Amino acid sequence: MSRQATSTPAAKVSPQAAQQLLKVIEHDCQLAQQLKTVLQEEKTLLERRQYNAHSELVKQKTRSLIQLEEADQQRRQIMSEMGFSADKAGFDLFLKQVPASWQQRFSQNWDTLSDTMNTCGRLNKVNGKILAHAQNSMERLMTIIKGTVNQVAIYQANGRKSLNAEHRMLVTA
Repeated sequence: MSRQATSTPAAKVSPQAAQQLLKVIEHDCQLAQQLKTVLQEEKTLLERRQYNAHSELVKQKTRSLIQLEEADQQRRQIMSEMGFSADKAGFDLFLKQVPASWQQRFSQNWDTLSDTMNTCGRLNKVNGKILAHAQNSMERLMTIIKGTVNQVAIYQANGRKSLNAEHRMLVTA
């Protein structure tokens, strides 16, 4: 029965569908590379604390992510129409159905896309950490400006907490 399942998609893999899939994967690679570039620029801006320029870069990143999502949906649809799942296992099964002369080009593009997206994920995680650190630093600065830094809450005689130094009584006569 599994033999029949692998032969069914072979009838659906037309040269036109395969070429269409290749174009979509190549386009995905270009979009992923653009996103990687934006994320690298974002990292540089965050490290330099150039937050005004960062907002424009966030818009570019959002556009890139939307375009990648659209391309991903297109790739998934093509794979589905040919009878394959849109994951690595489906792609590997697809590769077995195309001529050997095409397999290397498909594999290289798939690997490039996968590697670039993994790099994008790592860069995005680093950028998130940089932003979190900057936010924590800003919050610490705000507490210093407000004058609430390192104030320890103490309980007063009536059982209430007090953060203000004027309410702290260290010694009574």
